[in-house]
This record gives sequence, C-alpha cells and structure tokens, in this order.
Amino acid sequence: MPSWLKNGFKSLRMSLFATGFLVAAVGVVACAILAVSEQGAIGSLAPLFYTLLSISAVIIAGLAGAVSVRAARIFMGRRFGAPAPRLHMRFMALFALAAVAPSILMALLLALVLGRGVEFWFGERVTTLVETMAEVGRAQAPLELNLAELQLVSMAGDLSYPEAVAAMSESRIEYTQYLRNQAIGRNFASAYVIDSRSTILARAEAPGAPPFVAPSQRMYEFAASRDIGVSDPTQREDAPAYVRLLVNLPAYDDAYLYVVWYVDLGVLTAAEEATASYRQAVAREEGMRQVFILVYFAAVALILVGALWLALSAATRVVTPVARLVGAAERVRRGDLDARVLVQRDDDEIAALGRAFNRMTRQLRSQRRALLEANAESESRRNFIEAVLTGVSAGVVGLAPDNRITLVNRSAEALLDVEAGTLTGEQVDTVLGVFAPIVEEARRSRAVLIERQIDIPGNDGALLNLNVRASTDDKGELVITFDDVTRLVAAQRNAAWRDVARRIAHEIKNPLTPIQLSAERIRRKYRAAIPDDQAEIFDKCVETIVRQVSDIGRMVDEFSAFARMPTPKMEAADLVGVVEGAVFSQRVASPRIKLPLELPGHPVIVECDSRLTAQALANILKNAGESVLARLDEDGAKQGGEVAVTLKLENDTAVIEVVDNGLGWPFADRAKLTEPYMTTREKGTGLGLAIVRRVMEDHGGRLELEEREDGARGAVVRLAFPLLEITNAANESALSREA
Repeated sequence: MPSWLKNGFKSLRMSLFATGFLVAAVGVVACAILAVSEQGAIGSLAPLFYTLLSISAVIIAGLAGAVSVRAARIFMGRRFGAPAPRLHMRFMALFALAAVAPSILMALLLALVLGRGVEFWFGERVTTLVETMAEVGRAQAPLELNLAELQLVSMAGDLSYPEAVAAMSESRIEYTQYLRNQAIGRNFASAYVIDSRSTILARAEAPGAPPFVAPSQRMYEFAASRDIGVSDPTQREDAPAYVRLLVNLPAYDDAYLYVVWYVDLGVLTAAEEATASYRQAVAREEGMRQVFILVYFAAVALILVGALWLALSAATRVVTPVARLVGAAERVRRGDLDARVLVQRDDDEIAALGRAFNRMTRQLRSQRRALLEANAESESRRNFIEAVLTGVSAGVVGLAPDNRITLVNRSAEALLDVEAGTLTGEQVDTVLGVFAPIVEEARRSRAVLIERQIDIPGNDGALLNLNVRASTDDKGELVITFDDVTRLVAAQRNAAWRDVARRIAHEIKNPLTPIQLSAERIRRKYRAAIPDDQAEIFDKCVETIVRQVSDIGRMVDEFSAFARMPTPKMEAADLVGVVEGAVFSQRVASPRIKLPLELPGHPVIVECDSRLTAQALANILKNAGESVLARLDEDGAKQGGEVAVTLKLENDTAVIEVVDNGLGWPFADRAKLTEPYMTTREKGTGLGLAIVRRVMEDHGGRLELEEREDGARGAVVRLAFPLLEITNAANESALSREA
C-alpha cells in the first residue's frame, strides 16, 4: 500500500475515533442528567434515556473494538517476527492507571445520586385491580379451550356414525363436504382426518386458515390414550391466535381428527402486561440503582477506552520508526534486499540509523547481483562442458577429492550400462569397483596421467576392452576417461594373426610337395623289395605320410585363405539363391542331418559378394553339422540331428538364422570364438568363425552368436545383411502381399 494512502487511512481512523469518543461522551452526560431527573430513566423519558444509553454503549463498544483491533495487530505482530510490544504494554498500563482516578470520582457521584433516589408508593386499590385483571385474563383461555374440546368430541362423534365411516371409503367427495359442514358449524378454522403417519385422508379449510402442520409425537401419544392432544397457542401479528387439537377416531382404521381453533388471548395479554408494569413499578427503586450503575460503567468504559487509545497512539509514535527498521531487517533476513526504511525528515538518531540501514541494503543488493551473475556464468560454463562431454564418444567420470562421483556423461552410461542418477553422489569403489585400483593408483602416484587397460563384461556377456586414463588436478579432483577399444584390439589381433598365417603358409607349404612326392616315389621303387611280412607296415607308413601331408596342406590352404582374404566384389544379389545353394551342398555332405529350410516368398536383394557370402554360410553350416554329429555320437544315436535354416526380414535387414541341436557353445564368452585359431575341436584350425566375421564386417553386416530361445541344447547363429535401399519398398510390398 502506498505511504500516502496509508497516512490517509491513519488520519481517517484518528478522526473517526475522536468523533465517536465525543458523541459517546455527550450521550453519557445526557444519560446522567436524565437519570437524576424526575421523569428521566424511570418516567416518561425512559425510552429516550435507554436510547441514548444504548447508542452510547454501542459507540463505546465500537471504540473498544477499535482499540482491541489496534492492540491485537500490535500484539499479533510478534508471530510474524516483530519484536515483543513491551513499550506499548507499559504505555497502556500507565494510561489505564491514570483513568482510575476519574472512575473513583464517578463512583462518588453515583453514590450521591443513589442517596437522592426517588421512592414511589402505590395504594392497595391499584394492587387489587391489577391482580384481578390478571386472574380474569388467566381464566379466559381455559374456558375457550374447554369449549373447543367439547366441540371436538361432538364432531368426532358425528364422524364416527357408520354412514360417515362408509362414506370415507365409498364417496370421498360427500365425506369431504360433510367434514367441511361440521367444521363450519363448530367454528373450526380447519379440520383434517389424518392417519398415524400424518397423511391427510380428508381436509376442510376456511379461507385464511393456518397452513397444515403435522401433529407432534406428544399429541399422538395423548390421542392414543383416549385423551385430546392440544398444541401450544400460536400468536400472529395480523391474525388471531390459534391452537391445534387432535383426537382419535376409534371407528376408523388408523384415523385421527385434527382441527384448528381460534382463541382470543387479548385479555390474557393485557393482564400480563399490567402485572408486569405493576411489578416494574414496585421494583422501580431497584431499577434506579441499576440505571445509575449503568451510567457509571458507561462513563468508566468511555474514559478507559479513551485512555488506552491515547496510550497506543503515544507508544506508536515512539515505536513505529523502530518497528519499521525491525521489519525491514526481517525482510532482509528472508532475502529481500530491496527492503528500505521510510526515513522522516527529522534529524535524530533513528533517522540516521534508517539512512545507514538503507545504504547497507543497497550495497548488499549490488554485491548479491554480482554474485548471481558470476554464478550464472559459472553455471553456463558447466552446462557447456557437460554438453561437450555428452557429445564425445569417450566415457567420462568425475570424482571429488573424497572419491564421490560428481559427473557421468552419456557415453559412460552406455559403456557401463548404468544410469547417471544411480551413480552421482556414490563412492566409486562401491558402484564402479572396476575403476577402484586405477583411482587408488592415481591418488598415490605423482604422475599427471595414469593409463591402463581393463576388461569388463558387456550387455551380451562378451568382454569389453576399455582403455582407461585417470588424471588429477590441484584441488584433488580426479577425472576418469575411458574408450571402448574392443574392435581396435580385435583388429590388431586379426592383423597379427594374418601375418602369422601368411608366414606359416609360406614356410610350411614349400616342403610339403617334395615330402609327398618322395613318399610316393619310395613306395613305387622299394615296394617290391620289401618282404611280404613287412609290406603291410611299409604301406601303412607311406599312406600315413601322404595323408598327414594332405591334412597339413589343407590347413596351410586355410591359413592362406585367412591371410589373403580377397576384397569383396559388391553387387546386387538375391540371398534366396545363395542360401538354397549352401543348404543343398550341406545336405549332400551330411545325409544323417535334417536341414529344413524356410524362405520368404519373394526375392531378398542385398549388396554382397555372392562367393564370399556362400563361403561364410558354408562355414556356419559345416560347424553346425559337425556339432550335431558330435552330439549324436556322444548320445549313441543315429538320427535326430537337425540344422534349421531361416531367411527372413527384420526392419531394413535380411537375416539368415541357423539353429542346430548340437553340443552348443563351449563357454559363455562367445566373442572369443570369432578370434583366429580359437577352436575346441582336435583337428580344427580355429579360422572358420574368424573368416565369417571378417566377411560380415566387409559387408557392413554383423555376426551374432546366441543361445536357443526354447532353452534346449544347441546354438543359434545369425548373419545380418543390410538391404539395398532401392529394394526396401519392393520387399515391404512383397511382405504385405504375403501377409
């Protein structure tokens, strides 16, 4: 609220209080004058006296309310942080004591007035007249009520005739007319025939009759006991008073006669008024005393209220500047640095304190603005850094000096398969134990950067190779960055193995041909010179040499094929034909194994090298067949082996799925099976899956090694090829037609 408006309300409040106090004082003085006059408070001027006294009391009550509200605001201010209003309490106590002296003077004046009170005496004839009128008035009402009961009983008898009872059920109109005639003839304002639930069975009402009101339970109880239930008289301002009567009708099944009877209570009212006036006159002397006491208390209350108002005003003039300063300080405590103290033009200590307070708040506001701007700039930089960290491929984890995790970027969430919300604020050795040794080494070491490589399990169970770097700053904060180098390590390992394979092929293949030729020449030249008993041994030895040389040659060929993987010649090809050819070859090679084939009813066009693709699929089918045959030999069965081949579309990918019921994967880390020379068979070279993975990588596809979904023993291999974009629409259309 503006200060000028507040000051205007304050001036208006003071003016209203002063006006009310003056009017109440005039009224109290007038009441005192009337109280000591002969025709005043008890005589003909009594209405004027009580009117003035009531008006004065109302005004005094209003003034007291204003004082109470003002005092309550001051005292209740303590709840909102204002200081205790002790100064106001002291002022009010002093001014209240100052009001006691006038109150004593008013008590002495009241005692003097009561000593000169007026005594009135009345004769015996007035007393007799008043008492006689009262008796007459009291006797009239019972007489009228007896007459009404007689009429009610007579009417109930007429309604109980068999003809009337029969008309009730047979001719309701005639019964109602009969009821109306009975009511009119017996001066009843209205008559009703009702049941015990106050349901109207028949009614007759005269014009201007009171509305129907259900009888009370008490009236029903009187009527049920063969008596007459009578209600209390009901008086009306513009109509005669009346009573309601209820009587049981035994001739009916659950019926009562309920009537309204007008009664004249005028004589009774006049008698009661006369009696009251007489008793008031007898007690007039006591009334005079009460009048003087009322005037006294009104004057005391007025003086006390005025004194308290003056006390509050005087205390407020002293306390208000201090209260403003306290309120402004409280606003500053809550963070409102725009708080200012209204300083008057007075050149005193409080004004100087207010100006100093305003200077202090202005300085605090400017300093806080500078801090907020610096904090906003720092927050902006932090958000920028987080945005940069979010975009990088390396995982980043920030640690506080106490090894609490403070930052985790999105790449770290993806590599570690965790959510940042579950890591932030936790100890690194609790939630990321794989980094604990590196963190401990970085804390101990004086080196700026610590770099190590660790292996962690991935989502699919394969191991991820992480290159981890840890660095600390001057504040003891530590930053861990790590990259997924699994593909890089695998590529380096494959390159090394290809070099090894090339060297082995070169060094071993050259002497194989002379060895084989020499063995065959020895058999041709010296076979005839060998005795018959030694000929069999000679033949077996030569055949062993030739066979082993052939096996070594085959292995060398595989090494050469792995080392000199040709660059694929990419062209559009239909995978349906490639899959059919590979499955046919495997059926010929493995007649003991069932090879069910499931193909889509349309071409599946991908960009690939058909020869390399067929070679990769042949390696998969060969491995699956060997695994199935090994299981059949292990179980001692001749039938039951199966390798199911399915070609299907999944989104924008063509998938060749091979499912067998062989021995299954030898260990959980299936990613190692695709590394060169990794085999679990005695005569295996460990290059089959390595070649397949190389082919799939060259085609932009992927090799997936999985378990069977039904939980049965066996393995699942999936070769996924990206579809040509120009054929996606055709494939989708074909799928729609097939569906």
